[in-house]
Amino acid sequence: MPFIDQSEYLAALLDDPRVDGIFTSLLGDDYNFLGSDGNFYVGDSSWHSDTDWSGKMRGKPPRIFYKLALYLDPVTRDTGALRVIPGSHRYGDHFAEDLQQRLRTSHETMGITGAEVPAIALESQPGDVVVFNQNTKHGAWGGGTRRRMFTINCTARYKDDEMPYLRNEISAFARFWVDTVYSDIMLRTASPQRMVHLQQAMTQQDHLAEEVRKAKMTMTEPSRG
Repeated sequence: MPFIDQSEYLAALLDDPRVDGIFTSLLGDDYNFLGSDGNFYVGDSSWHSDTDWSGKMRGKPPRIFYKLALYLDPVTRDTGALRVIPGSHRYGDHFAEDLQQRLRTSHETMGITGAEVPAIALESQPGDVVVFNQNTKHGAWGGGTRRRMFTINCTARYKDDEMPYLRNEISAFARFWVDTVYSDIMLRTASPQRMVHLQQAMTQQDHLAEEVRKAKMTMTEPSRG
């Protein structure tokens, strides 16, 4: 993290009309690219959301982020494919809120394991893309020792009164010990179209170096996830 920033080839995925078209259709022409990660998964991933479902943002509903995931190995329901629970992204909805609590202790509250929770498996082959709202409860089971996946994460452009939330998102980069949201490669090779998706975060990252300094005082190495 950041992952696609490390390569001109991967950074150019943001310029690909198939990738850009997905995010544009979901978030508008001026969406923000806010990070990517590369992972080598082994084993299971328990049920979770990738956003602040617990309401730390002063009671404000979780912001909508979309994650585009590319699995570099074939994955099926029982070999580590992403499973999602339809409707679980609806913050404030009775079903989604109840599920949020039950999934934490599925064996005790429902008498089943996490792998037995009813869900849709998004099976994929290399070359496919998997796109989902990060509020959605998701997990994976049965993965072996070779499950490579990387992601691209985007959200809509922030309004002027939402800048504190953007700055909070940028602060989260500090645990990776990077003092800029985007690498030199990402910026140096950026087309005018790509810059639209980078510009807003670049204007709000002046505090990141200080956040990294604080992180290094409490961490022995940068976060790996």
